[in-house]
Amino acid sequence: MSILEICNLQKTYGREPNIVYALNDVTFSVESGVFGLLGHNGAGKTTLMKTLATISKPTSGIVSVCGYDTQKQGDEVRKLIGYLPQELNMYPSLSVLDFVSYMAELRAIKSKKKVMEVLEQVDMVQFAKRRISQLSGGMKRRVGIAAALVGDPRVLIVDEPTAGLDPEERVRFRGVLSRFAKDGKCVLLSTHIVEDVYQLCEQLAVLRKGSLFFCGNADKLISYVAGKIKIIELQNENELISLQQKTVVLATTYEHNKIQARIMDENNSFLSMPVTETLEDAYVYCMGGKTYE
Repeated sequence: MSILEICNLQKTYGREPNIVYALNDVTFSVESGVFGLLGHNGAGKTTLMKTLATISKPTSGIVSVCGYDTQKQGDEVRKLIGYLPQELNMYPSLSVLDFVSYMAELRAIKSKKKVMEVLEQVDMVQFAKRRISQLSGGMKRRVGIAAALVGDPRVLIVDEPTAGLDPEERVRFRGVLSRFAKDGKCVLLSTHIVEDVYQLCEQLAVLRKGSLFFCGNADKLISYVAGKIKIIELQNENELISLQQKTVVLATTYEHNKIQARIMDENNSFLSMPVTETLEDAYVYCMGGKTYE
């Protein structure tokens, strides 16, 4: 049995004829390990995670965590999950130790040993007495992960955990999430940073405008653009505008007063040799409106 099961999930706002679909008939399952959830802002990622965490109720559909229905068995579900939202409000005057201890007590956990164990997991023991207000952004995110790990959850749900962090902190975070996902546990990682998904996740889903666009492994998504990525050198912006009318431009770089455009050449219309494709190529391409069957 899968750890997470999402079946025909729908979340709407408003009434006819002005209904907005935050999620529209989303169905997929998640096994153990780190599972990536990609999508632009507004794609429905946060809505889906709040539904899994029992914070938001779906309009229709079924969501289960370890076999428990999130709507009918919310108490059981909440015992199994740790949740780190994109914005976690903290008490700036509290120390790291006091804040995580407080979050532990909210889960009926009063063991200082367990608090210190999660601080050790995120490499924050040496900062245990430092006030939250004195921490960097990366340290605050580590404290948030520690709070989510209290109680040894089976499922860890994290929303944009590395947004705004420097490369060193992002690598540190990936290590924490990877270590947690061992031994049959599950991490659901929502992000728009493709590199994090590529480094961590064997499986991923892509949401677009509330609908499930893709679900599978990274290699399968990359295979859709295999052999079709090329780099074209341009002289000026006018050539770039003209190129954009002919094909999908995935990225541009400016070097020595020239423009290098990374493009998707579906019909082999350009003479340049193909270059090695990446997950970001496939993701940017599909977010541009292309559909894979």
